[in-house]
Amino acid sequence: MILFLFSMISTYYEPTTGIDNPLPVLLYHGEVLIHIKEEPINNLRAKIGVGIWNGIILSTSFGGTNIVGYDDVQWEDRPALDLRVRLFGNGILESVFGYNDEPIEEYAKKYLFVTVGSRLFPGLILAGGANYNYEDDNGMDFFGNAALNLGEAHTFHLEYIMGVNDEDKNRFNLGYKLQPGSMGIQFDLKNIFSGNVGRQLQIFYRESF
Repeated sequence: MILFLFSMISTYYEPTTGIDNPLPVLLYHGEVLIHIKEEPINNLRAKIGVGIWNGIILSTSFGGTNIVGYDDVQWEDRPALDLRVRLFGNGILESVFGYNDEPIEEYAKKYLFVTVGSRLFPGLILAGGANYNYEDDNGMDFFGNAALNLGEAHTFHLEYIMGVNDEDKNRFNLGYKLQPGSMGIQFDLKNIFSGNVGRQLQIFYRESF
């Protein structure tokens, strides 16, 4: 209720990530993002990232399964790295290159990726990209995203993962984020055409220092 009321007097923060895919948007210098994600497979991940020189994001994350519940917690072996660097940008067309070894459900990890996007008009981001997982025989994969912001606080996500290196192949995800200020929450529906739709929750805190 409080988030809904504040959504009338909100500030728009362009998302740096869709649902699972990176977007060609970076944090500003000195901006910090704290991100918590609960995946449909009962995996909880906490992440912290910082913007450097308006052209770099350096983030690290760590998580595990059964953190909430009765069974034993299964922690990941080590923290994951998410590094993104701007290739070019002119306010309309943006491109980001990066490295991300975060595990995401049963997907193959992104590892090396590049994404290019355009702001066709204020509030709409269309982006597409490719990634290469050097641990997989079919390591190349492709993805696409659309993010539409309405009224500054409300952002709707549509996401596509081709899944060349994924047994389930094509995945389509939908998401809605409410972020009226520094604090935000996002609800996602994942793999919506699979017959077994996953539900995901994300929480964001974003602030400049």
